[in-house]
Amino acid sequence: MRILHSSYQKYIESVNESLKGEELYSPVLLNNETFIFPLVSNNRKSLVVSLNHSSPLVYLVDDDHFYSSFENPFYLRFKKQIQKSLVSKITLDEKDNFVNLFLSVDDGLEEKKYHLIIELISMKPNLILLDENDVIIEAYYKDKNRSLIKGENYVKPTSVFSIENGQSISKEIINKNFDEELANRRKEKYQAFNRFIDGKIKLANRKIKAIENDVKIAEENLKFSEISNEILCLGIDLKSHQKFVEIDGKKITLDESKTVLENVEHFFKKAKKAKETISRSEQNILKAKDEIATYESIKDEFKSLDEKNADKMIDRLGMNKKKKETKETPFNKPYKLNVNGTIIYFGRNANQNDYLSFVMKLDREFTWLHIKDKSGAHLVIANKKPTDKELVIASEIALICSKAASGEVVYTKKKNVRRGHTLGEAILKNHSVIKLNSVSKETKELFLKAERLK
Repeated sequence: MRILHSSYQKYIESVNESLKGEELYSPVLLNNETFIFPLVSNNRKSLVVSLNHSSPLVYLVDDDHFYSSFENPFYLRFKKQIQKSLVSKITLDEKDNFVNLFLSVDDGLEEKKYHLIIELISMKPNLILLDENDVIIEAYYKDKNRSLIKGENYVKPTSVFSIENGQSISKEIINKNFDEELANRRKEKYQAFNRFIDGKIKLANRKIKAIENDVKIAEENLKFSEISNEILCLGIDLKSHQKFVEIDGKKITLDESKTVLENVEHFFKKAKKAKETISRSEQNILKAKDEIATYESIKDEFKSLDEKNADKMIDRLGMNKKKKETKETPFNKPYKLNVNGTIIYFGRNANQNDYLSFVMKLDREFTWLHIKDKSGAHLVIANKKPTDKELVIASEIALICSKAASGEVVYTKKKNVRRGHTLGEAILKNHSVIKLNSVSKETKELFLKAERLK
C-alpha cells in the first residue's frame, strides 16, 4: 500500500504535536518486524514502528493492551539505549518517506540524545539508531549494498523513493495495518504450537490411510483360510515337501523348505492375522478420528482466544518448555563480604552470577549491581536501602572483579533483574548509574577478605 507523501507529511506533523515532550516506555518488539512504544502519560496510545516489507509505516494507535516482547540481540541492545526516553520531535523528510524521531534519555548523571531514523522503503525498510552527531549506533537490518557499520556516519540510501501518488493516510489504513501486525505477531508467536497441532492432525490422517491399506491387504489374505482347508482335503502326504499344489486347476505355490502341513499352518496363521487386523481396524479408525476431532477442537478454540488465554491454554496443555532448574553446587556458590554488618554478595564467573541473581533466596528488594556495558560480577547488597558508602564499596568491588580502575556501575532492585538467554546474562527493567574515577585502597584490602559461601 502506497501512502501519498503530502498526506503523510501532515499526519506526522499532527503526531509531532501529540508526542512533543512525551515520555515513552521501553520499546516492545511486537513481532519480528514491528516495534511499539507505549506512551507514559496516556497508556491507551502507542507509537508503532512497522518495518513490514510490503507496507512499512509509523503511526499512533489507540491500544491499551500489554504485550510481552519478542527478543533478539538488536532489541536487547536497543532497549538498553533508549528505555524511558523523551520525544523531542518527530518529522518526515520533505521528499522521502524517512521518519526522524529525536529522543533524549536522562540516566540521572547525564542526558543522552539520540536520532532514530525509520526508512519506510518498500521491501527495504530499516530502523537505524544514531547518536546526536548522526553516528550509527545500531541498525536493525543489514544491507550488502550499504555500509551500516557501528561508529560510521549515517548516509542516506542512494535510491530515493519519493511517493508522488498513492492513498491518503486514514484511521482505517492505520487500524488495518495494526491488525495485520497483530496477526503476524500471533502467527510468529504460536508457530510452534500450531505446527504441533497440525502435525497431530496429519499424523492421525496418515494412521487412517495406513489402516485402510492394511485392511485391503487383510481382505486379500482371508482366502488363505479356505485354501488351507482345501489342501487338507486333497489327501496328499502332509509331511512331504512340494513346490505347489493344484486346487480346481489353480496352482498354489508352497515353500518347498517346509512340509505341506507347515505350509497349511502358515496359511491359517496368515488368515487369522487378517481377521484380527480387520477386527481391530474399525476401532483404530474411530480412535484416530477422535484424535482428529480433539485437535481440530483445540485448534478452533485456540483461534478464538485472546493472547492471554491462548498462553494459558498452552500452559494447560503442557506445551511451554520449562527452564531447567539450577541446583546449588560447590562450583556456583558466590562470595560474601561483611561491611559493618551489611553483607555484600558477588559472583566471580557466570555460574556464580546466575546462582546469586536467579536462584539464591534473597529479598527481591535488595540492591543489585553490575559494571555497565562490560562483562563482570553480579553483586547484591543485602540491604533494602543501602547507604551511599555501601553503594560505593559494592560498585568498587564490581570494578575490581572486571579489572577496571574506573568506570560506571548500574544498580537497581533485585526484583527488576531477570534472566537473559545465556548463562549469567541479566536483563534490567530499569536502573541508576554510579560513576567512579578510582577504587579506594580500603576496598581493595576488603576485597581480599572475601569468603565463599559454605
